[in-house]
This record gives sequence, structure tokens and C-alpha cells, in this order.
Amino acid sequence: MKISKNTMLLGGAVGLGLLCFFGAQYYLHNYLTNAEKRLAGEYETRPVIVAATEIESGTVVSADNLAVRKIPARYLSSNTLSPDDLDRVTGQRVVTSLKPGDPLYLGGLEGSDRPALSTTVAKGERAITVPVDEVSSISGMLVPGDVIDLLFVGPGLTDNSYLASSGNVVGGEQAKPKELTHVRPLLQSVTVMATGKITKKRVVQAQDGTQHEENAEFSTVTLKVTPDQAEKVLIAQKVGQLTAVLRNADDAVPMRSTALDETTFKQVADGPSGRGNYVEMYVGGGSGVEKTQEQVGTALMSSLAKNSLGIASSGKAINAGDIKSRLGISADTGGNTNGNTNANNYSSRNTSR
Repeated sequence: MKISKNTMLLGGAVGLGLLCFFGAQYYLHNYLTNAEKRLAGEYETRPVIVAATEIESGTVVSADNLAVRKIPARYLSSNTLSPDDLDRVTGQRVVTSLKPGDPLYLGGLEGSDRPALSTTVAKGERAITVPVDEVSSISGMLVPGDVIDLLFVGPGLTDNSYLASSGNVVGGEQAKPKELTHVRPLLQSVTVMATGKITKKRVVQAQDGTQHEENAEFSTVTLKVTPDQAEKVLIAQKVGQLTAVLRNADDAVPMRSTALDETTFKQVADGPSGRGNYVEMYVGGGSGVEKTQEQVGTALMSSLAKNSLGIASSGKAINAGDIKSRLGISADTGGNTNGNTNANNYSSRNTSR
């Protein structure tokens, strides 16, 4: 049977297509194999112990909250733990919180061979741990190396304590100064060495007036202080509350040393709207015009200066009567002055705005 020319062309095209297909397959297979070998050498993986769930600081680790994952060795630290160390770490507490997938490090466990904290404290310094609630610790976001100010809030004597007791006489004697709730800086520019969390019982009062205890999460902040500062912190913890205020590490401007008490706060909160003091001026019987005290003082001094120059040029001496006349103050026969002003005189009166 004679094969037609078209059939031969079709068969040749199919054969050429198959040859190209298998050739491309062979080339891609070799290329991917070589790439995998190259990457396997550069990114060799190693099985390590990681956190299977979120682990809070102080939590005991076990097989339930740990897992094994393969991670490229080039990204691992030398103190990461392998699956062979699982029995060694089970039952220990972590000192830093872990997110799911975070590798477990030997230095992140209590009782490990990590350097003692005392080695980071210089001679003449002390490390003291201060418990502060979640809000006072800036939502637990403080980290070692941060610089903070420590504020004290509690009862005590301030300048207003003596004013609050003035006029109160008991048994013929002046009443004792009243202790007021106040806030003042306790420590400034203190370095945070470590942070952690603890659970403590706290008394909570319900709406019906009853009280009950509940567990409350508190953050602990370890600070680098001097021995004298450590004593201040211990006393402050007994009589009041401590709050950490984060500050810029390069900020060398000290805070005010005066205390802000409840009396001062109420005065500021209930004060005027802030328009300032104005003086209403009446000139020549016209309607009053509001001017600030600074504007009134400038106008008055300018007016007095012009008239003083006129009197001096005429050869007359400047006396108190000339100044009183310009101010609208009339002198009586006894040498006393009154506060009445004429309609055509220059006068002013203070108003509270």
C-alpha cells in the first residue's frame, strides 16, 4: 500500500513533537534535580523543638505544648534544642513568652546554664523587681533595655495639706495637716533589666458592695537601681502604687519634682475656660472695649510717657498729681484718694472672664 505524502508529513510532525516533549521533560528534570541539590546544601534543615501553642512566661513545658519542626540550620542558634533534648526540658519553666513555631532555646528555661542575672549588675548597683499591674506596665510591652520613669501614687503630705487643715481648730489647737492622694516622680531614667508575669490574689468589690478575691495578672519589672533607690522602692510599694512611664532613652530632661495632689487637680479641672483676664476700658463715656491686661498696661504707659515729655519740655516738674490725673484718680483735701472716676476720664475695671 502506498503511503500518501500527507500521511508521511503528519507522522513526521507527531514524531518531532514527541521528541521535543521528552527532551524538554528530561531537561527540566535534570534542572530541578540540580537546583534541589544546590538548595539542599545551602539550606540544610535540622529538626528542633518549637512551641506548638502560645506559651506564656513561667509556663511549664511538656510534650503537650511542644512540637518538632525542620528549620534551615543556617537560621538556627547554637543553643537550640533537638528532639533528643525533649526529656531534658520537660517540666521546666520558660522565662520568656513563646509564639507558635518559635524555637525553644536552652537559655530560655529556668535552671539552664544561661548567665546569672547578677553578672549584668555593675558594682555599686542593685537589681530590684517591682510588681506592676497590666496597665501600669504599658500593657506588658516593656522589654529589657527600655528606660522608664517610676511614678508613685498614694497618700502623703503636700503643700496643700496645710491649706486643707487651715481654719480647723480642735481643742484650741490647729488641726494636723491632712494627707492627700498625690502623684510624684519616684525614680527617673531607670533601665529595665528583665520583665515577667506573676499571678496574685486581688480583692475586688462588686456592685452590691460585697468583696471577693480573684486571680489577677501582674507584670514584674526588674530595674537597675542604686541601694538608696532600692530602699525608696520598697517603702513606696508598702504605702502606695507604682506606675511605669516609658521615656526616650536619649531624653535627659528631668521631670518636675513637685507633687500633684487631688486638690491641685480639682482646681485645674474646675478652673476657668482659659480666656484669660481682660480689662474693660471706658474712654470719654463711650461703650466698653475689652482689652487684655498687657494691652491696657502698654497703652497706659505710652500715654503717661507722652504727657511726661510734654510737661518736661514746658519746664514743669512731674508730680504725683499729674499721674493721678491721667489715671482718673481725684485727690481730696485730706490727701486721700478715692476710686471714683469721671465719665471723661480714662478708667478701667477688672472683670473675670
